[in-house]
Formats: sequence, structure tokens, C-alpha cells
Amino acid sequence: MTVRTLKLAGVAAVGLAALTACSNVQGAALYVGDERVSEATIDGYVDDTVTSYVDQGATLADIDYASSREQAVLCLMFDALGKSLDLPEPDTAQAAEGLEERCMAAQTYLDTIASEAEPRELTEAELADVRALGFEFEQLPARNKADLMFSAGFADLLNEYIDEYDIRVNPRYGVDVFSVMPEELDGLFDVEIPQR
Repeated sequence: MTVRTLKLAGVAAVGLAALTACSNVQGAALYVGDERVSEATIDGYVDDTVTSYVDQGATLADIDYASSREQAVLCLMFDALGKSLDLPEPDTAQAAEGLEERCMAAQTYLDTIASEAEPRELTEAELADVRALGFEFEQLPARNKADLMFSAGFADLLNEYIDEYDIRVNPRYGVDVFSVMPEELDGLFDVEIPQR
């Protein structure tokens, strides 16, 4: 199964109204181990993205700010994780500078992590989730079974790294889940991203 690109990643949004009670280090948007990514960095990337959309003819009504923030957080998060894991530095020469470069690096790191994932058998709860989506695991073609088992192992590996590298996201950005599955299967093997 191909790893979904970050642009298509399913991300669950948290309502902004519920975020007023959050406690976090002032000005920090993302934490990966000892590294802190500032809100100003994320917001700067979002502003650049919005400006690019407008320059290409979009109106402000066409722009989904929440999606742009989520995209920026995920790209910077997986880029920082890849660096923390000392993975080979990706070739981003074909990307424009800024967020596009970071997203290309993040996707390359995700692909590398995916290549190290070990497929595993689905748990009873996961099999029930597959049934709830309208599929009976045992009746699926072998390729689909293999894809699901790979996705389960990939999600496990990402969860381990998120825990090991103490990855946390400021709740203001609404990024609390990364889905390794296509949109129609969102919710299956979601990777939880702790809030801080």
C-alpha cells in the first residue's frame, strides 16, 4: 500500500473554542523531543501558503485556514521526526523553498519509516472496525488483507516514535490524529498525536 501523501492526510480537527483552557509553553506550536517549533514559524508558513493561493487567483473565501495550519504542522512534525531518527537527508531540490521543501522532506521520511514497518495481524477490535466499514476481512482479496496488515504495523511504528520522541502539538492547531488510511477508511489505524 502506498503511504498517503501529507496533502491527503486525514486529520481530525479540534474546535478552537475548546482550546482556551489549554496549557502549553507560550509561543510553542510543536514539540519533538527537545526541539520546539514556534507558533510564529507555523503561522509564517501558513501566511506564505495563503499568499501563494491568492497570487494564483484564489479568493480569501476559497482558503481553508484550518487545513493549511494542519498541513504545516504535519509537515514540520514528520520532518523533525525524520531528523531525530537520523534518517538519510531527502533530496528536496525539486521543491520550492519553505513549506513545500519541508513537506517533501516529511513525505520522504514517512516513506522511509513505512519501509521499516512490519505487517501484523489485526486485533479483534480492528477486525470489528473493518466490519463496521462494510468489509469482512476473511473475504477480502489477499492484496487488501496485506495492505490492512501493513497499515496496522505502520500505525504501530508511528505511535511508538511519537511516544519515544515525546511529540506533542499545541491544541490550537487542531492536529490530534494522523490517518495512514485513505479518506474512505479514516478512523482505521489512526495515529494519535498528543496535545500539550
